[in-house]
Amino acid sequence: MKYTNVVRVLPDKRQKQVLEIIGDRCAALWNTIQYRCRQAFFEGEPVPSYETLCSEFKEHPAYKALPAHIGQEVIKKARKAWDSFFALLRLYRKGEMERPPRIPRYWKDRRTRRRIFCIIPVKAPTSYSLNARCLSLTLPQDLRKGQGDRLVLHTKGVLRFHGTPKTLELKYDRVKKRWYAHQVVEVPEPVRRTRPEKRAALDLGARTLAALAIEGFHRQILFSGRGVWKDFLYWTKRIAEEQARLSRAGRRTSRQLRRLYQVRTRRLKHAFVALAAETTRILKRHRVTTLFFEDLTGIREDMDFGPGNLLVHNFWAFRMLRNLIEAACVRAGIEVIPVEPRGTSSRCAVCGSPLERFVRHKVSCSKCGCVWHADANAAINILFLGSSKGHGAEATPLKPLALRWNRHRWVSRFESAAGTLYAASGSRMAA
Repeated sequence: MKYTNVVRVLPDKRQKQVLEIIGDRCAALWNTIQYRCRQAFFEGEPVPSYETLCSEFKEHPAYKALPAHIGQEVIKKARKAWDSFFALLRLYRKGEMERPPRIPRYWKDRRTRRRIFCIIPVKAPTSYSLNARCLSLTLPQDLRKGQGDRLVLHTKGVLRFHGTPKTLELKYDRVKKRWYAHQVVEVPEPVRRTRPEKRAALDLGARTLAALAIEGFHRQILFSGRGVWKDFLYWTKRIAEEQARLSRAGRRTSRQLRRLYQVRTRRLKHAFVALAAETTRILKRHRVTTLFFEDLTGIREDMDFGPGNLLVHNFWAFRMLRNLIEAACVRAGIEVIPVEPRGTSSRCAVCGSPLERFVRHKVSCSKCGCVWHADANAAINILFLGSSKGHGAEATPLKPLALRWNRHRWVSRFESAAGTLYAASGSRMAA
């Protein structure tokens, strides 16, 4: 498995100038390669392969201005961009995409037409060294005067994953005006211990982000999305105010607007990452070996939510949440299996009869008389569907345990929001 370590790079004034020079040279090489490939594509000729591009640009001034390991990685990334374009083009021609994909672009500012630097890719760990304190890179030949062969940069952050180092990318965040190092690390697959089979199921939603049902545990766990939704609405309002200000000034975008979008996205992802971690802790505590979750691919196309539904179309990033939960479970050695969710919300988990929803989050069965939380009932149905048991859950008087987001962690609604980092969270209370 491959994971990515992300640390912040802290260059001084002179080192910033060196990074900008290297980044500008990477952009120059990228634009030269894209011009060659775009002209071949527009003229109906085959786009050159990676080997052809390497042989053509081996003596090019833009390639020779960079160390070989950086120049080769720029060429590889340029060729991969075209591979992705052709893959999307095939999907569009099959009718699986609504809009045609765009061809790879140049690295330049559309307004000023000036070249911009985005990434400095490094090919192999033999060309760099990264630890928790510093990052060392090989410099181009003409930049080594008085600095030595390598550029040593201070870093800030934690290397979360340890394994065989692979490629590295230095990325410049134009909103924050900061440099970040992204290191790919290959970690061996975790050894799954032989233990009794135990299953759990997860139902994903917009208002209740996730509902968890576990075999042998007669209380479902709900992750309420109310706090996350309110935070999302607050930053959406800030974005709308900034857009109105720019409209009055006759402008379309600004650095402040990009920063607001970035903050909203990162705060939403922060809640999702914490939800995935909390779910994994609960599953490990209950010794779960298999997790079933509903496959919601294409749900927005199959159902008519309305074009102005902000909750569904903007806030409900179920694919990001699913990928985060799946990655956390894989790291913990828990098998993840997708299940077709059709009918899980409209069928009683006790007797299998159709349900009636008299309020938004409650369902009742006219045959057996059971009243369930709608998402808890769906999670139990997914559990039975994945384990091929059909239906037959035991009705329980216990209400589901609801966890809420206090902007730092997921806690039960009875716990104070001002708890310490080591206070008992909702999952520990549930266990």
